[in-house]
Amino acid sequence: METNQFSMTPYERCMAAIEGRMPDRVPAYTPSIACDVASSILGREAHTGSPTLWYAAAKAWLAGENAYADFHQKHEEDIIELNRALSIEIIRYPWLLSIKPVMQLDEYTFLSGVPDGVHQIWRWDEASMNFCKTKDTTPKRRPEDWQKLAKLRMKTVSVSAERARKNAGIRESKLQERLGDEMMVVAGGGGLSVGLDEVSLMACIMEPGAVGDILDCQLEVALAQMEGIAERGIKVVLGGGDMADNKGPIYSPQVFRDLILPRLKKLAALCKKLGLHYVWRTDGNTWLVSDMIFDEAGVPGYGEVDRDATMEVGKIRDKYPDVVLWANASGDALFRRSRDEVYDYCMTILNESGGKRYFHGVSNTILPGTRQENVRAMMEARDDFRLCL
Repeated sequence: METNQFSMTPYERCMAAIEGRMPDRVPAYTPSIACDVASSILGREAHTGSPTLWYAAAKAWLAGENAYADFHQKHEEDIIELNRALSIEIIRYPWLLSIKPVMQLDEYTFLSGVPDGVHQIWRWDEASMNFCKTKDTTPKRRPEDWQKLAKLRMKTVSVSAERARKNAGIRESKLQERLGDEMMVVAGGGGLSVGLDEVSLMACIMEPGAVGDILDCQLEVALAQMEGIAERGIKVVLGGGDMADNKGPIYSPQVFRDLILPRLKKLAALCKKLGLHYVWRTDGNTWLVSDMIFDEAGVPGYGEVDRDATMEVGKIRDKYPDVVLWANASGDALFRRSRDEVYDYCMTILNESGGKRYFHGVSNTILPGTRQENVRAMMEARDDFRLCL
């Protein structure tokens, strides 16, 4: 909890970081914290994030609508309490799979879809603490199907955009009203993606016109989302779309330039006009497209900044001094290293940041099995770094 030793409220601190002013301490943000780690910190069962959350959500869904509503409410309370326990200023709703299973095949296995028709099977693996799809009977698509997909999307995009404008940011604005200046609530939205599976990537080469039409539909919905989110007073949108691994972009920079960049420019321009801070999120090494994202499109924020893939705060700061970086610690580093090693590692990142335009935390997920003392070491480094500001 905040005390009067600080000159800024948590909300003001976040705005200072976004606007490039020096905060009274570096604000904290971590997209997702595994349920077992949160439970260890809070001293009780908690549903906060990672595949453990997806497994719990699947069980709650099968228990009925009331049980699922109760699960959602508890989930919200858990992430609020966890943020308070760790003094994290940024709060967001972690990603939940919307699989809505129709039956449970055994303790760990669920079926969604139509049992005698198109369906998927999901299974919780206790050893890896992962909840993943093990079977999918959806007919396989071919690149030539993209023209038909594009026509279908274009028929319904107006309705989808209007629904987005009407609903985007409602849940977040209610939470912001509840929390006041205690935390900053950020919204998800404005994603642009060509897809990462092999057929989707082939379609970018074989059917670029249809892929472009689908991206135009994504853009129309995204622009409507931005209008709805801005109207409801939310200041930050976490957008983007996974597009890289440790070696670099999964599709070519030319595909990004031809298909993503023109739409991203329009999206970034509207966000700037609306006063929204838009964050492009992707894991991986993005150096081959980073000029397009931050210089040509003018995107002001970068999330899921993957230090393990050479995307280090110091290097990024040298090339793009005005970009706001949304966390840079590796979940793997927190999982594998000792407490003292985590502290030193995080202090290195904080020193690279210079204290400005940076939100401190793990860039993606604090992994299941991560020791509580390592999470606290990450936050202790942030608090000690404040004395250097």
